[in-house]
Amino acid sequence: MIRMEELICNIEFAKESETEYTAKLRTEMGGLREYSGRTFEDVLNQVILELEEEFS
Repeated sequence: MIRMEELICNIEFAKESETEYTAKLRTEMGGLREYSGRTFEDVLNQVILELEEEFS
């Protein structure tokens, strides 16, 4: 059995301070985008929405 893998996105999350989180999302189609928010969940939701739009 041969498995093929393809990288479709790269996501980096960082905690900038006690009240700010950031994410860098890179895809082949959309390039590099950055998101920030007060909670990790806020930033994660932004990334999820972006990926849903791009890959749907």
